[in-house]
Amino acid sequence: MVAIGGWVLSLAIWRRTRCCAIALALCAGLVCGFSQAQDRDQDTVATLAARAERLEEQGQIEQAAAAYRQILEIDPHSIAAFNRLGALSVSQKKFEEGVRFYRQALALNPYEFGTNLNLGIAYIKMEDYGRAAHPLEVATESEPSNFQARELLGVALVGEDDYARAIPQLEAASRLNPQDAATVYLLDRAYLENKQYAQALANFDKLQSLNPGSPWLHILQGQAYDGLGNYSQAIAEFEAARQQLSGDATVRFSLGFMYWKVRRYVEAKAELQQALKLDPHFDEAKFYLADTFLMNEQPAKALPMLEALATEQPKNARILVDLGKALERLDRSEDAVRAYQRALKVDFQRSDAHYQLAQVYRKLGRQLASQQELAMAQKLQREKREEAETLLKASGVRGNPGLQVGLAGTPKAATQPANSP
Repeated sequence: MVAIGGWVLSLAIWRRTRCCAIALALCAGLVCGFSQAQDRDQDTVATLAARAERLEEQGQIEQAAAAYRQILEIDPHSIAAFNRLGALSVSQKKFEEGVRFYRQALALNPYEFGTNLNLGIAYIKMEDYGRAAHPLEVATESEPSNFQARELLGVALVGEDDYARAIPQLEAASRLNPQDAATVYLLDRAYLENKQYAQALANFDKLQSLNPGSPWLHILQGQAYDGLGNYSQAIAEFEAARQQLSGDATVRFSLGFMYWKVRRYVEAKAELQQALKLDPHFDEAKFYLADTFLMNEQPAKALPMLEALATEQPKNARILVDLGKALERLDRSEDAVRAYQRALKVDFQRSDAHYQLAQVYRKLGRQLASQQELAMAQKLQREKREEAETLLKASGVRGNPGLQVGLAGTPKAATQPANSP
């Protein structure tokens, strides 16, 4: 399971909203007229353009492309012909070829709206969100009131995990088209990823009116309540989503993750196992299921899962820490030491790895090494507390215990939890 950032379940929302945005853009974005061909061959260009359009409608792509190339032989500066050739290439998933045509058009006019929009769409289809952002920014500067350009720029920035920049673009897109539910979903996701939980919750009434009874609304609200530290309400929202999407692996994982967070391990195990039945390659579900076994003092069940994950992801420190715990509890202390040391090579700042290593060193009678690791663990924990306090001060929510718990105690994401308890 791949995550763009934030909750793993957000990927499902992301795919849905991204597809909606692209579909809308493709309906109206790939248009350029042929009014620029104003020379003695204008009638010939117009005839070729009409023929190419008919061929496109008939699905004769290669013949249509040949007609557009004929136009370029007559008028090498036809931005419209380059655009149509780019669109035909993209429709056949020949993305790099399409990009070359769009860039040829931009060489003639770098600020032309339609070409920049089309190029941005091509990059989004390639899932190259970094390169998509620039042409879409140019498009929004050319036509600030164009909904598609604003929305797709928001899509590209979310794809780059740049939520702070995505939010104003998606807010503007939502103002331009208040009835577009896909934009509101994506905006709420950006709010959640940017820890703007109050803004996300404030937007839910609008989502409810646009898409009544949507299970995705329960999912978004669950994420928001989790961020605010209201775990019981978050669980209620995910349980409601499960009623509607019981066959969705991300929903079952999300509910299992929330159960795990509040230490309801029996329920967590059931949901995480169900998520893995639905998606056997869901690595996040494997990790939290293994951690649940550890919490239930079942290291023998956790070990094979963690060994497999560590083989697949040798640079994942949290997996290596849990692997060390499983080995230690199975009285394989020397193997546990190696697992913790591997974790610290990946991330020396993990206080839990230093602490666990101190404990196993003490068990092995290596007192000096144990004291050194324990001192490092305590130092890192102090720094972490100081950092959290600084974030709380900056957040402006001091005095609200619920918000403080959400900001200081909640993992950034299901894919990147804080040090395991």
